[in-house]
Amino acid sequence: MVNNKLINEYEINYGMRIPNLYKDFLKVNDGFSFDGGKILYSLNDLKEMNDNLQIHKYQPDYIAIGDDGGGLVFLMKQEANAEVVFLVDMSDYEIETAYKKISNFNEWFNRGCNIDTEENEKNNKLSKIGSVYLTKKPVNGIKDLAIIKQIFNLNIATSQLLTISKTLPCELLTNIKYVKAIKLIEKTGQPEIFEFRLNK
Repeated sequence: MVNNKLINEYEINYGMRIPNLYKDFLKVNDGFSFDGGKILYSLNDLKEMNDNLQIHKYQPDYIAIGDDGGGLVFLMKQEANAEVVFLVDMSDYEIETAYKKISNFNEWFNRGCNIDTEENEKNNKLSKIGSVYLTKKPVNGIKDLAIIKQIFNLNIATSQLLTISKTLPCELLTNIKYVKAIKLIEKTGQPEIFEFRLNK
């Protein structure tokens, strides 16, 4: 049976900080499996799964507490008072572009760790993949194109970008998440000259 002593020894031995909410969960359940493949890791599984997922490499301030068995990993901040759970894509572990942000672990667990809810459907576009198009000419011409090239990290010469931009709309980024695309577009200072189009 998991108790405070075992958890404290585990944290010291493996250099991990387990949030208090998850400690309380472990002392009662020590892991949990749901229908459909979702799982919350037991104390003994935490180290192995975090190593396998390389969380320490990509998100060293976070700890993986579970996954959905289909590409989403559940992360919590390695802080005693952490409550938020981030459902992140296993391909990049990006917190800013998390598929979903759960405000409180306990409430989420009591609801069966539901991932797709009516509320989430409204925000589902955030996880969609699409392309960014330049639909209008930038205000300062080639000067702005050079800035766009840098912000978008485009692997083409500015002169080539100028040529492409003469035929609008022109596709600049492909297979990019909506939320990431919007952040890049906003950095240009001219969001009105771009358009995000979802992949069909």
